[in-house]
Amino acid sequence: MNRRSLGRVVLGGSLIMSLSCGGGGGTSGPTPGASTPASQVRTVLGSSSFTLRAGSATFKSIDNPPVGTMDATLEWSNAGNRVDFYATDGRCPGFVELQAGHCTVLARAEGSAKPKRLSFGNSAANAVYNFWIYNAGTSEESGAMEVAVTTSGPISLPSPTPTPSGTPDPRAGLPPGPITQAKIAIRSIDTGGFNYRDPQQDSAGNWIVYPGEFVVFDLSQRNGAGEKCQWINDPEWLVEDEDGALSVRGSSQPFLFRVDVVHKGYFELKARIDGIESNILPVISAAHGQ
Repeated sequence: MNRRSLGRVVLGGSLIMSLSCGGGGGTSGPTPGASTPASQVRTVLGSSSFTLRAGSATFKSIDNPPVGTMDATLEWSNAGNRVDFYATDGRCPGFVELQAGHCTVLARAEGSAKPKRLSFGNSAANAVYNFWIYNAGTSEESGAMEVAVTTSGPISLPSPTPTPSGTPDPRAGLPPGPITQAKIAIRSIDTGGFNYRDPQQDSAGNWIVYPGEFVVFDLSQRNGAGEKCQWINDPEWLVEDEDGALSVRGSSQPFLFRVDVVHKGYFELKARIDGIESNILPVISAAHGQ
């Protein structure tokens, strides 16, 4: 298989909150200031910590936030390290593409000042956003990010509940298709005992996993307006694993592909839904320390 060069940056990613599947967060009072009407309420949607090597980037995703004004705050330890902060729509596949101008950037905060703050309007009920953090400094940096939304009146965030029998059609409530784009990504990496780590991408564009890890990939589908939309047939997952690096687990959720990494090797994964093919994920299962 060919390895594809995407630039010299390490990428990682994780999901910090998904209202469609349940989420956390609390409602706070309005942020003080003359520009915030008394009737508006700021609700924290999620928070996440990060650790980044110099010259590397990570992203945190948020799905289906309420309509309102989004804001995000990024804080880190060393004021001598420059850390840049960006918000894009969920279609942005990587920080290399963002740097090249191939992503829709909704807000950015660059330079040496800290903390960093972003703000932009969300008018779509089924939007997905990526928040990108780039360590442009000279040493490893750790910090935390908080994402919130300001709405006209309080909102209620759903709590996780057991899935009942006779669950309604998951297409209900989604905008209509047809699907024009399908994107797959690493949803989670369990290193063992429900200990999770952020995905990492090497300088050649290959995602790195290790034998003994349990990895979940997911697929998201969007219409021409960039909204998660209805579909006709469930997705088909396609994997090329000539090295036998994987053991595929079953899944009751067709939009998730679950695997155990059992050997070192290289594999590629893609999916197809309603005649639309996704991006290709090249993945290397490497020895620890590589």
